[in-house]
Order: sequence, then structure tokens, then C-alpha cells
Amino acid sequence: MSLQSVASSAAIATDPTCAAQPEHTAHSLSHHFPEYFRAVQANTEPLRQATYQLRHQVYCEELQFEPERADALEYDGYDERAMHVAVKHVLSGSLAGTVRIVTSQFKNELLPIEHYFAGNFTNTVLAPANFSRQHICEISRLAVPAAIRCRVLSGQPSLERACSKLVAVALYLTAQILCLRAGRIHTYVMIEPALARALRRVGLHFIQIGEPIAFNGIRAPYYLDARTTNASLSPEYLQLRALLEKQLFDNSNRPQMTLCYSAPDQPAVR
Repeated sequence: MSLQSVASSAAIATDPTCAAQPEHTAHSLSHHFPEYFRAVQANTEPLRQATYQLRHQVYCEELQFEPERADALEYDGYDERAMHVAVKHVLSGSLAGTVRIVTSQFKNELLPIEHYFAGNFTNTVLAPANFSRQHICEISRLAVPAAIRCRVLSGQPSLERACSKLVAVALYLTAQILCLRAGRIHTYVMIEPALARALRRVGLHFIQIGEPIAFNGIRAPYYLDARTTNASLSPEYLQLRALLEKQLFDNSNRPQMTLCYSAPDQPAVR
């Protein structure tokens, strides 16, 4: 399956109302992606507010997963201990997507996945409780607006519309970059099984560790060792990840965080 097809599958899994679009003939969308979109860490208050606004637009207004709020901001208690990342549209400066990485330092700081699947992990060896709290995280609240999800950017060049297919996948790749840099090597997601299959074709081999539940659609818990992605990503996505990493860590946009933890980390013996 081609780069464009996998990215389209990821977008459709996120919002099944978006119909598949014809593939672009460009030989490498990942090469052109930085011409139209830029990955940033939302580490300032204005940027964080912008991510909450986008999440409200997507989760509350477009998908109606959550009730609309008077302040038009979608946020919760997990945001206080999360790293927030976004993909910005280069020309307009507006956000084309966002995702957060929820962290934990102490046993009482549960990840969302631990709250919703407490006692119901079918693969208990890979459950968060088996790893150091400093090395776990959860990627959640992926939000990509309908204009990007369905590639209906009115008046935009066809190449830009084609590159917009990569925004959702770029957010997951950006999150993985930051997880590794912060030493959060044991990563969790709660996503639709269809999206998990699409991401697996990208080379993000999430392992299902519990049965699906009804939560903003049908979602299941998954685990990924972020250290495996160098070997598992397909060449096109390795190229895209390298471009995203360059965007994140150039001199003008350098996140302040701990460098990658590389020592082996095995599940605790009970």
C-alpha cells in the first residue's frame, strides 16, 4: 500500500464520514510536506490555548464526541501533565492538527488508559503498571479539522491537498519523536482498531492489550515500544520523521526536554 493510501486510511479511521480521495501522482509527498506544514511543540500558553480551541472544534463541534463548552476550549485534568504538539499550516499559521502526550511521575498519576481499562488489560505484561512511571506516556486527543481530514482546502494547490493527507500520521510520528527524546519509551494509545491497522502499515506496530470498548466510537488499548520505530517504519515514513525532527529541533524551535533514555527497561517482576 502506498504512502498516500495509508495516510488516507488513517484519516478515514479518525473520521469515517470522509470519503477516500484519488491518490496524488507526486513521487514523494513526504518530501513536499514541509513546504506546507510544520511540526511545533505547543510549549507556550497561546499555543496551548490554540490546541484546546482546535480540540473543541473537532471533538465538540464537528464529531460531537464531547458537549460544547461556553469558552470553546476542550481540555481536562490530564493536560496539566501533558506535552502538547501541533502541526501548523505554513502559509496561514493556523493549526492543521494537534495531539498530546500525557505523562506520569507517580503511581497516583494514572494515564487515561489506566482509568478506562482498570483491571481489564488482557495483556497484563504490557500494562502501564509494569513499567517505571518516568518511562510511560499516553498519546491522546488527536484532533485534525474536517478541512484537513477530508482534504477540502478550497483554492489550494493539489499538491498541498495531497500533503494534507499526512497530517494525522505526522502527528503520531512527532509524538513518537518527543516520547523518545523525553525517555517516555513505553507509549500507549486508545484508538479505533481500524486506525491501529492503518498505523501498522506505516510501521507503528501497536500491540493490542485489551478488548475494545465504546468510548467516542469503538476504541481499544494499544502499546508500543518507541525504541522499535527506527527499525519498523517504512522508508517513506522514516524520511517524513527525519523532516519533522528537523523542524522540531532547529535553532528557532527547540523544545526544552530531557534527551532520550536508551537503557533497557523490562516489566517489573510481581
